Amino acid sequence: MPHSPGTRNTPGTGHRAPARRGRPQQITAGRVTALLVLAPAVGMFFGGMVFAVLCAGGASLAAVRVRPAGLWWVLPLAPVAIWTVCVGRELFDASGSRSGQAVAVARGMIEAFPAMAVTLAATAAVALLRRVARRRSARA
Repeated sequence: MPHSPGTRNTPGTGHRAPARRGRPQQITAGRVTALLVLAPAVGMFFGGMVFAVLCAGGASLAAVRVRPAGLWWVLPLAPVAIWTVCVGRELFDASGSRSGQAVAVARGMIEAFPAMAVTLAATAAVALLRRVARRRSARA
């Protein structure tokens, strides 16, 4: 029997899988990494509390949108991305001397720490809420 679009149980029947509603689409590791690096980079222009809020918001969004198995990438990568952006900017602005670069690294770490702590707390809260929600949906 030939495979034509009208026959049942053939690849050409035009059957589509049902759309998933109420769930955010999952994002890839490259997009997660870009989001985790872009949020602190944009936050550098504003500084202070806005920097910490943008970092925490970007990391929380990444933690919400990534698959449950990928949460173990987001949790440690968010503070490392913030540290890298802060220290990298300070090193870029530093003079060519060794002592100037050492001071720049220390200054970058001091500026990055509050944002790293807030971001880690926010992403851990999102991971915990996702786990609780998944357990509740499994019971229902």
